[in-house]
Amino acid sequence: MFFTFFSKIISRRNYTIKTHTIKSVGIMTLIIILMLSIFTSCFGEEAASKLMKENNFKVVGYYSYDYFNEPVEKLQTDKLTHIMYGFLIPKNDGTFFDLKKPEQLKELVVKAHNDGAKVFISIGGWSNEGKPLEPVFKEIAASDEKRKFFIDNVCDLVEEYNLDGVELDWEHPNKSTAADYEKMVIEMSDSLNAKGKELTAALNGSWYDNWAAEDTSVITEKCLEKFSFINVMAYDMNNDAHSPVWFFENSISYWLFRGMPPEKIVMGMPLYAKPSWLQYKNLVSLNSEYAYSDYASTTPLESNYNSINTLREKTIIALNRAGGVMLFDVNEDTNDELSIVSMIDDLLLRVGDFSREEFKKYNTIVLNNKELVFINSDGFGTPFTDKRNRIMIPLRKSMEAIGASVDYNEKNSEVTIKKDETTIRIGINSNVIFVNGERKEMDTSSVLKEQRIYIPLRNIFEAFGYTVEYHENSRTVFLSDI
Repeated sequence: MFFTFFSKIISRRNYTIKTHTIKSVGIMTLIIILMLSIFTSCFGEEAASKLMKENNFKVVGYYSYDYFNEPVEKLQTDKLTHIMYGFLIPKNDGTFFDLKKPEQLKELVVKAHNDGAKVFISIGGWSNEGKPLEPVFKEIAASDEKRKFFIDNVCDLVEEYNLDGVELDWEHPNKSTAADYEKMVIEMSDSLNAKGKELTAALNGSWYDNWAAEDTSVITEKCLEKFSFINVMAYDMNNDAHSPVWFFENSISYWLFRGMPPEKIVMGMPLYAKPSWLQYKNLVSLNSEYAYSDYASTTPLESNYNSINTLREKTIIALNRAGGVMLFDVNEDTNDELSIVSMIDDLLLRVGDFSREEFKKYNTIVLNNKELVFINSDGFGTPFTDKRNRIMIPLRKSMEAIGASVDYNEKNSEVTIKKDETTIRIGINSNVIFVNGERKEMDTSSVLKEQRIYIPLRNIFEAFGYTVEYHENSRTVFLSDI
């Protein structure tokens, strides 16, 4: 286990555990035992990446040099597992347009590899200089000679820049080109695998859990078997509902229906708005409160997008049902406390020692749009669901978070909570609360657990005038008095 932690310290996002064989005994053994004891006492018996190891969870970020072009040094490669560098633009003859910033790619590879992240080159995209790239892919794939020439050029570029793999972003094959797409995927995958490299693809999401449009349904089983994972573009549905949670969930369901293993499904999340095309960082710079809303009345065009709360919910859903999340594009993120990459990283670190089954019981609390974070190590307790399926929340931290005072009468085993004009009294192991002296029965009881008092979340917060909204798909509770 020491070596697991040692690997984690070197690279927080390199989840591959390297096996070490110790053949000698004596002093070396004693040193290892001592260090193991220190690490165990500090961190517990399980590594902080248990959940991520169970489903090989990926955090993928596109880095589009030609679109947004944030400096490489600002990219949080220590919080990503993969970077998709876009875009390499193909020509009809099987060659490519020159990379506009080759030195930038080299710089990115060094930085990412130092942080344990992989770098893939993304080939294609929707268009180049306003011209769709689908006809280019079609022409290359239809010819055995051009296809081989194209793949050889891809492999040479991967070797030249010390890349870890390729993402095929052909948008999109159809019934007439599906067979040639399959040939390209199989041949490219085999060529890359021979060099120890990987192949992935950018594929569409679906409105439905068991049916998809032609550009998605024509992807064959043979293709899916060849991809290390797929990046699902679960966005750009329309302007008003650009990337809603239900579309995200249905897209997971569709690819599961197609037989993709959960760990190979990486779900795309946008960091831009429609129809304004404003980036997340632009919106936050206009008004920090925009970070917590999925809509902003910007001008001349309004903005529909995913807030930090929506993206947290999506990440939780992906942790439960898929194998990762993908951000398009990390250049659009902030580099402060509102960073989406940092939010995802904080969540993963917080739940990293959970098993998949344990994580399914995890509850997230959002208070007036800001997450109320509970961590085991802080000693204040963490929310749980009781036998009556009611969320129980640690009393003191949650009440102090809303500015209430808490007084515990140990003799009577009773807690008094005061905020503004409201006073609540509740006994330990009691299903009765008194709100300004009025007796009210609850359908569950407060409890004392591990020297911490837990109270029924809904009953207490509603008594203080908060609205309570529960999203079962992500086990997220939204509390608001604004």
